[in-house]
Amino acid sequence: MTERQEEIILTAIALIAREGYKNLTIKKLASELHLSEAALYRHFVNKEDLILNIMHYFEDISQNVLQEIQNTNLNPLEKVHYFIMNRYELFTSNPDLAQVMFSDELFYYDPVFFKQFQKISSNHREVLLNFIEEAQKEGFIQSGINSTKLFTIIIGSMRFLITQWNLSGRKFDLVKEGDSLFQTIKNLIAEKKI
Repeated sequence: MTERQEEIILTAIALIAREGYKNLTIKKLASELHLSEAALYRHFVNKEDLILNIMHYFEDISQNVLQEIQNTNLNPLEKVHYFIMNRYELFTSNPDLAQVMFSDELFYYDPVFFKQFQKISSNHREVLLNFIEEAQKEGFIQSGINSTKLFTIIIGSMRFLITQWNLSGRKFDLVKEGDSLFQTIKNLIAEKKI
């Protein structure tokens, strides 16, 4: 991806966050970037191509952090924590991305977008489930709890907190609250020592 393409993608994300997917047009985007529509079409074939590239942009960010995590010596529960905290930090630094990626609006209009988002989510789920199951085997998390349910608790609470943050106008420290939430969950699911 070129610098110009990334600039276009970030501007499109900001426009979607501000005005909604239905109101994103190539004309509006070109105007926002002070480009001609023809110049924009040299980078993306059409609106759908642009949206798919937004998805790829998000997927690339996620893959990079998952690769970082794989290269650490953290225990499996710390790896889950690392991923979750990375999401909070990413969305704090780019709140428009949080609003777009956690909005269902984008996926109502095209099954291709929905399928791409499902692919990204499925990859996250697979990697995090693996970390959770390893954490159970190594005694960091209670082994009697279904790992899929644990994933839902951890990711579901993260999504809910991000939604609350967006709805509040981002009035609280997402990283601080996110870490506190994760520590609470960790205390609830930790292997009990006798």
